Amino acid sequence: MKKYNQFEIFRFIGALSVFYYHTRVHAQFSPIKLPFILEHGIAWVFFFFLLSGFLLTYVYSNKNLDTQIFYKTRFFKFYPVYFLSLILTLKFKGTIIYNMLLVQSWIFNRSLSYNSSAWYLSVLAFLLLLFPALLQFRKNKYFTYFVLIINFYVYYFFNYLFKLNSNSGTVLEFIKYNPLMYISTFTFGMLLYDKIKKIKKRNIYSFLTIIYIIFLLFAPYNKFFPYNSTAISLSFIPLIVFLYLDNGFFSKFLGNKFFIYLGGISYSIYILHRPLYIIFEKFMGEMTSHVDFLIYFLMVFLMSNLAKYLVENKFYKYLCKKYLNRAI
Repeated sequence: MKKYNQFEIFRFIGALSVFYYHTRVHAQFSPIKLPFILEHGIAWVFFFFLLSGFLLTYVYSNKNLDTQIFYKTRFFKFYPVYFLSLILTLKFKGTIIYNMLLVQSWIFNRSLSYNSSAWYLSVLAFLLLLFPALLQFRKNKYFTYFVLIINFYVYYFFNYLFKLNSNSGTVLEFIKYNPLMYISTFTFGMLLYDKIKKIKKRNIYSFLTIIYIIFLLFAPYNKFFPYNSTAISLSFIPLIVFLYLDNGFFSKFLGNKFFIYLGGISYSIYILHRPLYIIFEKFMGEMTSHVDFLIYFLMVFLMSNLAKYLVENKFYKYLCKKYLNRAI
C-alpha cells in the first residue's frame, strides 16, 4: 500500500504550532510573531482529526478490519508515550485515574488536568473506538447524509452555545474538548477520502498546494474562518485534497526523509511538551527570554527523539511481537 509521506511535515508543523501556542500563553515574554495559522495551534488539532479519519479510511477501506488487532496496535502506538507524559507531570493524585483511562475529556473541569495537551488523545481514543462501526456504516447510502447533517448541526450548535454562553467556562469546555464535538470532523475526513479516491492524480496539484499554503499563511485566517470546529475543518480540506491528488514535484519534495523524520517525532512533541514545561519551570523558573525558549525547545526536541526511538519504535515493536505475535 502506497504511503502518503507528504502529510508528515504537516503533522510536525501542527505539533510545533501547538507547542508555540502553549509556550506563548504561559511564557513571561513575547516570542516572535508568526502568521495566524501558525500561532494558533488549536486549529491544527482539527487538522489532525480530519487527517486521521481520511488516512484510516484509506488504509482500511479495502481490507477486513480485525477490530481486536486494530485496538491493540493503536493502544500500543499511542499509550506508552502518553503514560510517560503523565509520569513527567510529577503529580500523582487520585484524580489521575481519569487521565490514565483517557476519559478526562468527558468530565467537566478535568479536560486540561495533568497534561493539558492530552485532551486531544482522550478524544482520539473515543473516535478510534468508534472507527470500526463508522467504517461499516460508511458502506450505507445514508453515511454521506449523516456526515453532512452532523457537521451542519455541530456548526449551528457550536455557534449557538458560544453566543449564548460565551462567558460560561463549563459551556466553553464542552464545545472545545468534549469528544462528541469531533465526530463531525473525523467522519468528514472519512467521507472526503471516499469522494476523491477515484480522481486522477496530476502534477498540477503541486501548484495548487503551494498556492493554498500561501493563502493559509498570509490571509487573515481568523476573518475567513471563525473559531468553529466545522469551519476550521473545512479550511483544511483543500490542503488534504491537493496533497493526496498531487503526483508532481511538490509532494515528492515534501516526502523527503528529513520531513518524514520530523513528522515521526510530532506525536512525542505534542504529548510531552506540556509536562516538560512543568519540569522546566520547576528547575529553571519562569520563561522570561528567548534564551529560555531555546533551552526549552531543545529539551522538548531531544526528549521527543528519545521517546520516538525507545518508546514509539522499540517498545511498540516489543508489544506487537509479544501480544500480537507479529513483527512490525
